[in-house]
Amino acid sequence: MHSGVDSLDDLDDRVRDVTGLITHVTTAAAFAARTVRRGRVPEADISRRTVTQLTLTVGVLGHALADLGDAVAHAGALHQLAAAPRSTQRTTKIESTRALLHARIDNTRDRLNKAGGRLHQQADRLAAAPTPNRSPSTTIAIPATPASPATSRSR
Repeated sequence: MHSGVDSLDDLDDRVRDVTGLITHVTTAAAFAARTVRRGRVPEADISRRTVTQLTLTVGVLGHALADLGDAVAHAGALHQLAAAPRSTQRTTKIESTRALLHARIDNTRDRLNKAGGRLHQQADRLAAAPTPNRSPSTTIAIPATPASPATSRSR
């Protein structure tokens, strides 16, 4: 990231990406929450765990968005500093602000990578959820009788 304007354009794209992810994951969590049945059936447990993981991920995405917000502020400061007269003080401020900007971007990247890794691990666990032991049952084939026509109710 060389100039404040380039940084702001890049950050604008990243903010849109993260807010889109927040919307998508929140929608998925809401959908999964609506499918949870009461009781202890394995499907309900999987749905509850899915909702939990998705909502935790939205929290992480919110923190990443906050980091990006700070990065936008630093990019704006760089933009302002670029217009200031050249001096050693200006150079020092640019270097420290740029370091803060990169630190926020790196922090965002780390948060998102960790969240993605956790989601991936949890998805693997959900996909391999243990099934309850069922004793083998013998199925008895009962021939289906054809449906008889409905009797008329009129007299």
